[in-house]
Amino acid sequence: MTLLVVLTTLTLPCERDHVLRLLFSLCLHFNDGLCLPPACEMISCRCKCVVGREVISTNSVEVVGVTSVNDELLVLLRRDDNQVAVCSISNDYKLRHHHLPGLESRYLSDMTTCVHSKCLYISDPINNCIHRFVLSSGSIFSAIIRCITFRHTSKWSVPGAPCGLSVTPNCNLLVNCHSPTSKLVELSADSGQCVREITLQSGIKYLWHAVQLTTGQFVVCHGLGENDLHRVCLVDAEGKVTRSYGGQPGSAVGQLNRPWHMAVDEDSQFVFVADSFNNRVMLLSPTLEFVRDFSEGLVQPHRLYFNHTTRRLYVGQWMIGDVAVIQL
Repeated sequence: MTLLVVLTTLTLPCERDHVLRLLFSLCLHFNDGLCLPPACEMISCRCKCVVGREVISTNSVEVVGVTSVNDELLVLLRRDDNQVAVCSISNDYKLRHHHLPGLESRYLSDMTTCVHSKCLYISDPINNCIHRFVLSSGSIFSAIIRCITFRHTSKWSVPGAPCGLSVTPNCNLLVNCHSPTSKLVELSADSGQCVREITLQSGIKYLWHAVQLTTGQFVVCHGLGENDLHRVCLVDAEGKVTRSYGGQPGSAVGQLNRPWHMAVDEDSQFVFVADSFNNRVMLLSPTLEFVRDFSEGLVQPHRLYFNHTTRRLYVGQWMIGDVAVIQL
C-alpha cells in the first residue's frame, strides 16, 4: 500500500520548511528513500502538489477502510493478516501494521471509530457481523512513538450483509445492509443492541453507505450497474427519499458513477461523496446541491474520512492502494 500526501494550503514559510524537514527525515529513514518532485519547492495556496510518498511493504493494494484516532491514521486492507496499517501523522509519517485475529476484511468491509466509546468497528458482510475493538494507547521508545493497541471485545451479529459504517450525532453506530433489501440499522456503540431499523424504499438498490446529519435525516449512496440509479439521497426516518442527487450513471455535473462512500463536515454538514468510477470526490450541500469536486490525482476513490480538527480529507483509493490526504 502507498500513502500519498497532498497538501493544498501551505502558505507560510514555516509551514513549507516543516514539510521539507519531514521529507528529509523520511529519506534518511528509508535510505533508498523518496524521489521528491520538483513541484515540492513551489508550494502555494492554490497549487495541489505531491510533497511526499511512502511505500508500505504489503501483499495487498486494496484499501477498504480509513479512519483516525487522535494523530494516528488507520487504514483497513483487504487481506487476512496485518489487516490494519497505522500511520503516525505527527511523527514523520512512521508506519506499522497490526494483525487482528479473527477478522476477515472484505471488498465491502468498512471501519469507523467512536471517540465516545474509544472503540474501532469493522464490518464483515460475509459473516454478517460487526467486530468491535477497544482502543488503548501506550508509549514506546520513551514516548517518542505513540502506539495504539487493539483488543477484540465483541462480535455483533447483524443479518443482511452489513457493509458501510458511520457514527451518528448521538454516538450510535449506523450500519447499512443491502441484502436482501436495503436497510439502515442503528446500534448502541457500547452494547451492540439494536436501537432501530429503517427499511428503505424499493428504488434504493445496491446501498453502499449511510450517514446521519444533525437534522436527523439520513444521507445514503447507492448504485452499481449501467441500468441502475446512481444517487445520493436524503432519507427520512420512515425510509422515504425526500431529495436526491444523481440518476443514470454519468460524469457530468448532476451525475454519479458508483458513489461508494461519504464523509460529513460536522460544522457545515456538507457531504463529501466518493464518486468512484468518475475518479473524483463530490462536495454536496446538506440539501444535496452541488458545491464543487476534487479530482486531481484521484483514482477510484473508495473510502472517505474527514478529520474535523485538522480539516483534512482522507481518500482511500481502491486498486492502487493510495490514501490521498487533502488539506481543506
